[in-house]
Amino acid sequence: MDVAIVAPCPVPFQLGGAENLWRALQDHLNEETGHQAALVSIPSREHGFWELLDTYRRFAALDLSGFDVVISGKYPAWMVEHPAHLVYMLHPLRGLYDTYHFFGLPDAVPDPPADVAALLGFLTDHEGQGSALGELWERLDALHARAESLPPELFAFPGPLIRTLVRWLDGVAFGPGRVARFGAISHTVAARPGYFPAGEDVFVVHPPTVARDVAAPARARRRGGGYLFTVSRLDDAKRVGLLIDALAHVPGDVAFKIAGTGPMLDALRAQAAGDPRIELLGRVSDEELARLDTGAQAVAFVPYDEDFGLVALEAMEFEKPVITVSDAGGPMELVEDGVSGVVVAPEPAAVGGA
Repeated sequence: MDVAIVAPCPVPFQLGGAENLWRALQDHLNEETGHQAALVSIPSREHGFWELLDTYRRFAALDLSGFDVVISGKYPAWMVEHPAHLVYMLHPLRGLYDTYHFFGLPDAVPDPPADVAALLGFLTDHEGQGSALGELWERLDALHARAESLPPELFAFPGPLIRTLVRWLDGVAFGPGRVARFGAISHTVAARPGYFPAGEDVFVVHPPTVARDVAAPARARRRGGGYLFTVSRLDDAKRVGLLIDALAHVPGDVAFKIAGTGPMLDALRAQAAGDPRIELLGRVSDEELARLDTGAQAVAFVPYDEDFGLVALEAMEFEKPVITVSDAGGPMELVEDGVSGVVVAPEPAAVGGA
């Protein structure tokens, strides 16, 4: 079969866990099965209300009829319509789902203007109806044309209006007859409330990792060096700041190397400035990442409720123990405490002790 793996491409581009997963899945299908797989991607901006809706619209218009099977795993890519569409879910836009409450924002739009109230009524009346997409785009175009005359907080991102619209669009994507089968990359994702249609039988398959050079002798991989290592996108959810705080509870001159980039880079540099043992490496190549994993004594990965945790799996490819925490989500499916790593409470002293 000819398989399309359809995915959003972040703008600005960053090679993160999702991008590595698509690449690994494409490689696996092409090299280990009798099928042909291509990655079909659309640049996707998520920096504002209208940019996000525009990306949903472009995926909804994407014609993939030349493929036998379509696999999507993330918003807004699953807006594509195909008779053999499989959703292998990483996650929806979590800031509008299970982490929305952290913002302290209302669920519903307070005192909406008349045309916004009409839009909300339209959404309620056409819930799950793909046939209503054309009219929705027309209504949004009209709203966009007069957005400057409306309160700017209506178009906040995150906010209650974009939350309502995105969840409605996801409901259309997952509506009756739109998805042949649902899967998830972890039991953590499969168990999250509101992610899948009620009563859906969701299969779970842990994803492959990107092939990297693991041909070094096992003894060399096990030996490691005198440093601790982590790699991830540097944002709040990855909690690299927790690791920096934890190092204060680690005696001696053990080094801690941190690879990756993201919006927290400057803040983390400032946080680490007082400890010469900490080195922020920025973006590294696959070859350098393999070298860093090979030379590490252990890999620390302490995200909050991670979907899966390729960082942990890649560390295991190099026979490194993984230090993680009890609320890490997906990594808890991979790390067996005392066997393949250490699981502790998400507190600096506990992580430092580990």
